[in-house]
Amino acid sequence: MPKLPALVMAGGRAKRMGGVEKPAVEVAGKPLLVWVLEALQDCSCVEEIIVAVSRDARVTRSIAKRSGTEVVITPGRGYIHDLRFALENVGTPALTVTADLPCLAADIVDFVIAVWAAVPEPSLSVWVPQSLIVKAGLSLWRRFESIVGNVRAVVVGLNVVGDLRKTDEFKLLLDEPRLAYNVNTWHDLRKVEGVLRSCPREEQA
Repeated sequence: MPKLPALVMAGGRAKRMGGVEKPAVEVAGKPLLVWVLEALQDCSCVEEIIVAVSRDARVTRSIAKRSGTEVVITPGRGYIHDLRFALENVGTPALTVTADLPCLAADIVDFVIAVWAAVPEPSLSVWVPQSLIVKAGLSLWRRFESIVGNVRAVVVGLNVVGDLRKTDEFKLLLDEPRLAYNVNTWHDLRKVEGVLRSCPREEQA
């Protein structure tokens, strides 16, 4: 199996949650960013981990550095611009993941990379059925939706970028409840807090 660098996109100007740096918000005793980093550290298909933060995200940057993770400082001009800037430093192909997926686990990441290695498209994006979000009682706010395999689906924030140029993309639809917990609001945070406290990550698979 190929091994890829993992780029964690960990925030800009903290606008979504009222000026609080979302990756630094604690859930079940750990910052959101730490939950994601721990999942990636357990992956057999991840060769290195890099955290991308803007110069505005000082608290998040401090958390990443304390974890011993390499940090790339981005311009803070928006997600797409900062992603491209970070990938120019990290190189492609690379796994990219947002820092607000606290239920992410190594088995999910390794499976996604295995699928990417087997499909002809240079890049891959991961989606879950919208029904999983609704069933979990989570917010659909700011979640990009599309039809994938005749299913109304929501993009997760977990991708493999094969090239910085615009390329064909394989849309992987996973009926995986752990990927439904993308934290965009304080309501989502309270929901995932209950999940993580009642069912530790090792019991979620």
